[in-house]
Amino acid sequence: MGARRLNRRALIVAGLALATTPAFALDDIASADTVLTAPDGRQVPVRMTWPRGSKRVLPLLVLSHGANGTLGGLTLLQRSLTRDRVVIAPQHPDSEGNPQLAKVDRAALFGHRIADMVLVLDQLAALERLGGFRIDRRRITAGGHSFGALIAQALAGARVGMPVRNWRDPRITRIIAFSPPGPIPNYADAAGWAAVSVPQFIQTGTADVVPMMAPTWEAHMASFEAARLPGTVLWVGRGVDHYFGNRIQRLSRVAPDQGVAFAVAVELAHAFLQGRPVVAKPDFATERLVVK
Repeated sequence: MGARRLNRRALIVAGLALATTPAFALDDIASADTVLTAPDGRQVPVRMTWPRGSKRVLPLLVLSHGANGTLGGLTLLQRSLTRDRVVIAPQHPDSEGNPQLAKVDRAALFGHRIADMVLVLDQLAALERLGGFRIDRRRITAGGHSFGALIAQALAGARVGMPVRNWRDPRITRIIAFSPPGPIPNYADAAGWAAVSVPQFIQTGTADVVPMMAPTWEAHMASFEAARLPGTVLWVGRGVDHYFGNRIQRLSRVAPDQGVAFAVAVELAHAFLQGRPVVAKPDFATERLVVK
């Protein structure tokens, strides 16, 4: 099926349906922090969130923060995506929360980030015991913000990073990519993104300009344009920047409020992860919504 744009009538009908959906209370989320030991001996802090009191077997989302990001800066996104799933976020070596940040081997960073995500998947039994939840191994997804979005795409088969190699993990069934990088010479390009082997939800915004990574906001669409799988989604938020104002990572930024757009993006990502049709509310936060 070719890419399609949703017309205004479809947006209004969808919005009326979404308006009847009960709001999800972030207070209904349980959280726990722990530290995992990687095979190379690195200590990897991990934050887990899950629906409080749920007795069901739940899907899992493994979430990767952006370059120099922190688990604290990822809190709102992580908790907003939890709902009826477990979300687990590792702290990568380049995090500003790493007391050994100055000693990080930048040449090995991409591989270490991938290894952190794989470590979470390899340690699910221990994490289940700690949290008291149960994970459905058939419904494991990966996601991330910025550099973390590229890491998630690599786990889905994108030939990216340095050195470029096949990072595909067959346990991953879907991807959500919040503001993934644009093309980077010798690091990420259309041919590499074309190798992604699962559907993706890709997000950006008309104010999402990041020097070197995306000199124009349209650069963030490159991985969507390269994607070959039906069901891949692009959502562009009107006036949305790289951090949704101050909702992801840069929490002390002074920026125009983007709360409505953030709520729309989370709702659409949630629908995508559930395998439901991805349609937008008629709230004028949506600049563009395209489904391949």
